[in-house]
Amino acid sequence: MAVADQLDVPSHVDPKRVYVFDLFLDERLKGDVHLGLKQLHRDAPDIFYTPLNGGHWMVTRHKMVNDILKDFEHFSNEEMDIPRMGNAYKMIPLNLDPPEHAPYRAILMRYFSPKIIQQMEDQLRAWAGEHMDAVLADGHCDMATIGAAFPVHVFMRMMGLPLDRFDEFRELVVEYFGLAPVARRNEIRGWIYDLMGQYIKERRVNPRDDMITKLGQEEIRGRKLTMDEMQSVCFFLFVAGLDTVANAICFSMVHLARDPALQERLVAEPEKIGDFVEEVLRRYSVVNGSRTVKQDFEYEGVLFRKGDMICLSNPCAGMDERINPDPMRFDLDRQDRTHTAFSIGPHLCVGHYLARAEMRIFTDEWLKRVGRFWPAADGRPVYRAGKVMSVKHVDVEWTPPAAAAAA
Repeated sequence: MAVADQLDVPSHVDPKRVYVFDLFLDERLKGDVHLGLKQLHRDAPDIFYTPLNGGHWMVTRHKMVNDILKDFEHFSNEEMDIPRMGNAYKMIPLNLDPPEHAPYRAILMRYFSPKIIQQMEDQLRAWAGEHMDAVLADGHCDMATIGAAFPVHVFMRMMGLPLDRFDEFRELVVEYFGLAPVARRNEIRGWIYDLMGQYIKERRVNPRDDMITKLGQEEIRGRKLTMDEMQSVCFFLFVAGLDTVANAICFSMVHLARDPALQERLVAEPEKIGDFVEEVLRRYSVVNGSRTVKQDFEYEGVLFRKGDMICLSNPCAGMDERINPDPMRFDLDRQDRTHTAFSIGPHLCVGHYLARAEMRIFTDEWLKRVGRFWPAADGRPVYRAGKVMSVKHVDVEWTPPAAAAAA
């Protein structure tokens, strides 16, 4: 704790709860972000305070993460940034607490319901195939590129965003969730907010069959959404849709590339791909969520003060041996698996049906087209830690169809 003694720790924090950990730059996260986070179960208190990144609590056990996610009396979604960024640009409905968030969430769920996603199945498979067929003859690819391209293009099509701006938008969101300074992240927020405003205004003049147009026709409490509400909702969809599922797919394919037996089993039993997706979400969850303390409150022997920031590590929750026995083992047949990859309760991710469908379809179509694949000799993954974790780069290889036919 010598380092901690030199940093700013609030007076209400028990010194025994102080543990220096950097969510973005900790050395343990560089080799493998999930293995690095798992070490916290061994080395740190279940709830600890780190003075880094503005100072925040870190919660690593499933039960505690679960409890806090459901407790809107004491913990708020109003401010969720670590480090803090201010609240100039809200994300509706994410930054609204119950019951205020409910009518906005109900609007979005109309576009992400199981029925809607089921109706998209054939189109999703076609779009996934387009991306895969473009690299099939090469015999190799950066999985972080193709794994991101499919779900991001799906989102852009749904929103009605121009596909020729894919690289621009994707790079912006990757920077936003990376190590950009607070000032730069706020600059990116403002740019996206203004951009969404431009598209909203354009759709009012030239409506299309897309979500931006349809959201402009929605009503809440008997009135249309205001421009500010529209921009806030679209801003939320933009930053969520261009990164999170892309990361989940990349982690899933990195694992699958390393496990030929699992590949063979999924080819033989495609009905198990749904279980594969759930085990990926448990073992390789990507989002470290957060809350702000609304009022002084004691929980599990920890005194939280109003205004404290709390990071709720969904990846740690999924790797908690207290709830998922032998948690580091990837078990397709795991019984009673549980995770908080998409959060829980009123703020359960509005896009979780679509995300699961995209992960399932991508895996199925990839195995049908590529067959056996493996990590490239120099294809060690490069990770990004932080609030939303990702595989920045990883090369995989396979035998191209022409070569396989010749053999």
